[in-house]
Amino acid sequence: MLYALIDSTQFEGLKLVPEQGREIARISALVMQAAKEQIKVEHPDYPGIEISISEMYGPAVTEGCDIQSVNTVFIGDIDFDRPESWNGALDRCACGTGTCALMAMLCAKGKLELNKPFRRECLIGIIFTGHTLEKVEFHGHKAIIPTIGGEAWIYGFSRYVLEETDPFPNGYTVGDIW
Repeated sequence: MLYALIDSTQFEGLKLVPEQGREIARISALVMQAAKEQIKVEHPDYPGIEISISEMYGPAVTEGCDIQSVNTVFIGDIDFDRPESWNGALDRCACGTGTCALMAMLCAKGKLELNKPFRRECLIGIIFTGHTLEKVEFHGHKAIIPTIGGEAWIYGFSRYVLEETDPFPNGYTVGDIW
């Protein structure tokens, strides 16, 4: 996952509460699309992967937590000219990859020390705790080695299969078949 990290305090009147979920999703969609268009990123091991999710963060609500945040997942394309596309689904959990993304950002800004517990709470109060174990270099980029823990629940199982005779083992585009 490559995240667009959004500071909620930059939006007057916005609070990270379920009642403002629609506004959180709207702002997150617009910021993420702007980030995709303006910041070209490419994962060194997975070319073609781009920013695909947003995480809006702000001040913690619960004592002992460092930050509160919520991820927004998008299903379709976001188009600045189509307001109906400015939406998404808010993640219910604190999210491990999102917590790691926040820790990496804070570490890069000098706001998170190595091995210091980092507690992130989500919109509905679930808390994940992470630690930045080590700063490393990964393909010429500054990175961290994180650990993460918390409570989560299984809400689905998926099974993907690939048959040997599949003519499109990597998927297809419209140009491949029409």
